[in-house]
Amino acid sequence: MTPPGLRTGVAGRLLRSSAFRLAAIQAGLFALVALALFTVTWWSVRGYVESQVRHAINDESAEILASPGIALIGAVNEAVVQMPHGPFFYGLFGSDGRRLAGDMVEAPAGPGWRTQKLLLPWRDGSDHHRRVLVQATRFSNGQMLAVARDRQSTDKLDDLLQGAFMWAGSAAVLLALLGGVVAARSYLRRIEAVATAAARIAGGELGARVALSARGDEFDRLAQSLNAMLERIQTLMEGMRQVSNDIAHDLRTPLAHLRQRLEAASRNAASADDFRTAIERALTDVDGVLATFAALLRIAQIESRQRRAGFAALDLSALLVSLAGDFAPVFEDQGRVLRTCIAPDLRVHGDRALLTQMFANLIENALRHTPAGTPVELGLAAFGAGCRASVADAGPGIPVEARDHVLGRFVRLDAARSTPGSGLGLALVAAVADLHGIALELGDAGPGLRVQLDFPAKETM
Repeated sequence: MTPPGLRTGVAGRLLRSSAFRLAAIQAGLFALVALALFTVTWWSVRGYVESQVRHAINDESAEILASPGIALIGAVNEAVVQMPHGPFFYGLFGSDGRRLAGDMVEAPAGPGWRTQKLLLPWRDGSDHHRRVLVQATRFSNGQMLAVARDRQSTDKLDDLLQGAFMWAGSAAVLLALLGGVVAARSYLRRIEAVATAAARIAGGELGARVALSARGDEFDRLAQSLNAMLERIQTLMEGMRQVSNDIAHDLRTPLAHLRQRLEAASRNAASADDFRTAIERALTDVDGVLATFAALLRIAQIESRQRRAGFAALDLSALLVSLAGDFAPVFEDQGRVLRTCIAPDLRVHGDRALLTQMFANLIENALRHTPAGTPVELGLAAFGAGCRASVADAGPGIPVEARDHVLGRFVRLDAARSTPGSGLGLALVAAVADLHGIALELGDAGPGLRVQLDFPAKETM
């Protein structure tokens, strides 16, 4: 199933992708930088060439002006003879603008420096307007000497610089956009993989996952986080489905018994005492059902991780010593022994009430499912950066193949069917352990069951 947003054309998706927009922005910025660089370079080169041309014109003017006034016409004509085809052009004009000497057809507009189009001779003998840089000097008698240099080479240099920067800038912008398209295609493929997996999951395929590459980039880290989230969602969904099935199956029996007793009381009870007895039994059944629902809600609350707000540093050693003291009278009444081997001053980070409930459930399970006189051992010791707690008994234990199964809701082995309980004790233990990051393991006590709980270091929780 392809998400609707991904069904449009490839070109349209590429152009709308963030990677392509980023490449376009980078291309625009590069074009601006290239334009600024061209302007600075062009201005510097043009200024240098301009200064060299002015210097050459100054030298030519100075050489002509060094001639005596009466020989000025001859000096101008001699300069023309030496450079008949440029790039320098000369002209001596009278006060009325009439040419007196030189190859410049018309006089400049006025004295000083200027760039203008002047009518100049061409090699074929014709006259053409050409762009020149001209220096004109006016004498006291009204005459004006003009020395000009053709700007054709300077203009060609300008065109060359403009063309080079235009082609280089266009190629760089095109390459940046092409890189954006390539990057956008790669990003789009990865995004489509994530979106496709999400669409499959939305369509009911809870086992779908985002594929990982071997690059270990940010997309792989995102995919790992998404896969972990999807794994958690799948676990919760399957748990909810299992809980629904378990509730429908395991609560049907006590509710059916309750109905049968009430129906029997309504038919057969002959006195107030009979009705009172039936009501008391019904209340006991209802209390059992309510206790089961309360346990389910508590497990659901723990699994939703809403209880992490109550986490704090606590002395686990003191907690277990106190719990052993509370259970000591119960063990004495049954003629049993609760052995303890608790190392002092071991601290963990967690919810005191939940940890107390977890260990109480384990001790009660050991009491309920082991023969009379069977001892139970409660232990705590340092283990690595954390600590290890254990509850062991010498009872019948749990078969290896059933140890993972008994941690689920409403699970009761055949040997435990005759004892009271709802099959939620170990499920709550597993939920509390998962909330605290505790590694829970059911093992063999040789004989009996050994429940081992490895608490992580505080900084890793």
